[in-house]
Amino acid sequence: MNTQQKLANDPGAAAMPAATILIVDDEVSIRKTLESVLHDEGFQTITAQDGATAIELVRKSKPSLVLLDIWMSGMDGVETLTKIKEIAPSLPVVMISGHATIATAIAATRLGAADFIEKPLELNALLQAVHRALGCGDSCSDRSEMPSEENSSLALGRNWQASDVDPIVFKSQNWRGRELPQRTLSRSAVLYGQGLHSGKKSGLILEPLPANSGIHFVGVSETTIVPAHVDFVDSTGFATTLKLGQTQAGTIEHLMSALRAYGISNLLVKCNGEVPVLDGSAREFCALFDEVGVEEQGGGWYEIAVEKTLRVGKDREFIQIEPADEFVVDYTLEYPKPVGAQHMTFRLNEVQSYCKEIAPARTFGFVKDIGMLQKQGLALGGRFDNFILFGEGGPINDALRFETEPVRHKILDLIGDLYLLGRPLRGKITARMTGHSDNIALLKLIREEIR
Repeated sequence: MNTQQKLANDPGAAAMPAATILIVDDEVSIRKTLESVLHDEGFQTITAQDGATAIELVRKSKPSLVLLDIWMSGMDGVETLTKIKEIAPSLPVVMISGHATIATAIAATRLGAADFIEKPLELNALLQAVHRALGCGDSCSDRSEMPSEENSSLALGRNWQASDVDPIVFKSQNWRGRELPQRTLSRSAVLYGQGLHSGKKSGLILEPLPANSGIHFVGVSETTIVPAHVDFVDSTGFATTLKLGQTQAGTIEHLMSALRAYGISNLLVKCNGEVPVLDGSAREFCALFDEVGVEEQGGGWYEIAVEKTLRVGKDREFIQIEPADEFVVDYTLEYPKPVGAQHMTFRLNEVQSYCKEIAPARTFGFVKDIGMLQKQGLALGGRFDNFILFGEGGPINDALRFETEPVRHKILDLIGDLYLLGRPLRGKITARMTGHSDNIALLKLIREEIR
């Protein structure tokens, strides 16, 4: 039932004026299509073909919502958004674009955009964005029903509530160890970079979530949210990828590793298909968390206290976990020179040691493998500043941060992958020459034992 039908069935509601939506787009066909769709839903509409006209209509007509195209001749959408916010700071603006990058979405969000959707427009996604921005459920009337500025969804992160996500992490907490405080970020944050495997410009918008939510990923202009949980792991080839419906989040392991170290349990991560690789390590995530701050939340959250030894693989390549009083990783790798044999034992008992000993360790690869990876559509974003490239004589693009940087990065990845049950593990990990597939296989064994 659309809004007009609801009003027709409710005489009391019919007396209330419908919300007015300003459509700003330099394409006539887009304006007419949006007008038709929104009229069918019971909204009033006004239109503008450029930014200057839109600004005048905001002043004179005081619309309830603006749908604003980013790419327009003359004054573009981002500049128009800036001027609209100067005139009407609490007016929600939904950005629309068919050629947008994550950088554009991030810029618009920083300037106060309530949401971001992409062309070609999908009807349900469009209407969901409109209703979310207006903050009035399935039907919208006049601005008297709009949320106040301090409570509106314009603030980054306010659109998402616990009811929007799947709290799979909190549905069962067997093998219950010590109780830990739930945590989220103190405010929203943005990072921008490039995807290692896709090669596409990418970025992150990190938004706090309420207690008992869990960590989730969503596309910048999508509404399907995928939990950061082993049940949604889609692939583990050279990186860990989550998928649910059309929503995909790849190369999540570095971010997940830092989230585990900081004990962050509730967070929404918006990205365009792949988490940016940044410098190939988790160092920038740690710096961001330190800058933004971490906020403790209420609610029971318990570490997973491993009760029995579980093992995947054989002597040459294996990973196992056994009961212990702490989370400790004992990792051995053995490659031909110049990497050679490396071994490290790391105890994750405080965030400072993680930031110093593990987080700076970068992704590494070998010259002989680059061609093969790129033929498979991988490592397309590999640059000389976002991973360590080993030739026959050693690293050819940068000096190592640690003599044992490769084994430290393996531990970094392992910590991130093993956080995909949404609760910190307590046990001793012993691993040799393992990768993402082995990590996820062990995690699935733990999941089955817990169930």
